[in-house]
Amino acid sequence: MSKIKYIVDNDVFLAAVSDGHDNHKTARAWLDKAKQQGWGIAVETYLATVRLLMNPTAMKDKVMDAGAAIAAVDLELAGKHPGRIVFAKTKPNRTILTKAQGHRQIMDFWLVQIAREAGCKLVTNDGGTLGNWPADTIRPIKD
Repeated sequence: MSKIKYIVDNDVFLAAVSDGHDNHKTARAWLDKAKQQGWGIAVETYLATVRLLMNPTAMKDKVMDAGAAIAAVDLELAGKHPGRIVFAKTKPNRTILTKAQGHRQIMDFWLVQIAREAGCKLVTNDGGTLGNWPADTIRPIKD
């Protein structure tokens, strides 16, 4: 199995999967181009995407049931350049997580740890994560 170059955060992955998302076209284009370089998502991103695809507030009139949401994520992970589901190798690193400035950053900083363990970059649009971890992250969608 080849090495992955990118772990994709939920903000980018959901946008690529959901054609109704505001950033769909740019996320889709970025992911399609990046797939051949090796990519994956953390198991947490897999579950977050399924959860959001089932959420009526997030999806409005395109809400999916569990089976359809899982199938959408699995379909994205399949194909000519399949994505991998990446699991953490160690317990959460206190040094990384204590840099969080609020509850919303904990999961993003955890994904930084997972990307480091995998030897790749976290792909995110989250400004706080990008600002705190510039050596570990890239932003695929420019404003």
